[in-house]
Amino acid sequence: KLYFNRPVSATAGADFMRGYLTVIKQPMDLGTVTRKLEEDSKRPADEKHYQFLEDFACDCRQIWKNALVFNEPRGKPEPNKPGSPAYIFDHASKLASDFEAKLAEMHRELEKEAPPCPRLLRARLLLADVRRSPFSEHYRREKDWRKLGDEYVAFLREEMKRPSEPEDLDSITDWLRKVQRQADGEDAGQAAWLVGEAWLAELKRRVVRVCENALAYNQGRQAAGKCAKHLKEAFELRLESIQTAAEPPPRGARAAEREGGPTFAQKRELLRELHDLSPLDQSRVARQLAKESPRALKPLDGREAGSSKRVRVELDELDAETFARARELAEERARKAVEMDLQDELEEYPQ
Repeated sequence: KLYFNRPVSATAGADFMRGYLTVIKQPMDLGTVTRKLEEDSKRPADEKHYQFLEDFACDCRQIWKNALVFNEPRGKPEPNKPGSPAYIFDHASKLASDFEAKLAEMHRELEKEAPPCPRLLRARLLLADVRRSPFSEHYRREKDWRKLGDEYVAFLREEMKRPSEPEDLDSITDWLRKVQRQADGEDAGQAAWLVGEAWLAELKRRVVRVCENALAYNQGRQAAGKCAKHLKEAFELRLESIQTAAEPPPRGARAAEREGGPTFAQKRELLRELHDLSPLDQSRVARQLAKESPRALKPLDGREAGSSKRVRVELDELDAETFARARELAEERARKAVEMDLQDELEEYPQ
């Protein structure tokens, strides 16, 4: 931990920092994470740096990833002594594994307190978190594997015995959306995945395959391989907590539609749009709706909505104008997420 407690700029000279910032675009350190946590302890929920556990996790993973990328062994083996790149590389990887194990314990404890949630929805949130992880930077989009060219596809077919086209996290996300539509009774083509929750095993197979492809192909490029390894660790540990989490009771009969209120189809479409957002963006939409329509706030713990920290927004209580506003907010957050993704692409592929 000694090598990750302070910003690199605190001890490095100007020449070193120019080289460092050429390779590392998002510096992060444990001291900065600690400062954010201390500031968060004095801030209201909607002003915290880390509003969700995964916000905190992303910063920590960025530390390990930066250390792996910058200290990746190159050329002939170096002595693995304290302070050497090889030493820092190995310890960053060990800390990454230890961190994911402890984080999984926290997720399991939080699952006990959280309200019951459909397993399919939990899986979609997990996949969104995996895609957001700094470790997944090169495995998110089709463009990420296509830029490797025919050599990569040939490697998978010949060495990994993968006859089908490579997958990426976006293609898996699209597939899981189709499974969700089947669960909603709209896509008979995906019906087989719902039998005995076959989709859960398939989700694991697909995400693990993305990671294993990267691990095998990047054997000679150790940082990329380590990132794939730690992404796989994080995914599998979180998946275990999903498999054991409490499920909500079966749905009852559909409530009658309120005159002047949103229809069932409109509510379902809004929920789909919200489920595609990150938890932080979902929370932003919910907070704005709570301000515009306080009567839609319902407590989750039996207390009055004004005194409870755990509340939900009841869509049936929104008037037509506020419901339309909810759609606008969801679409706005989705656009901003796409813009951030495009910015990542510009930084990665500036040409």
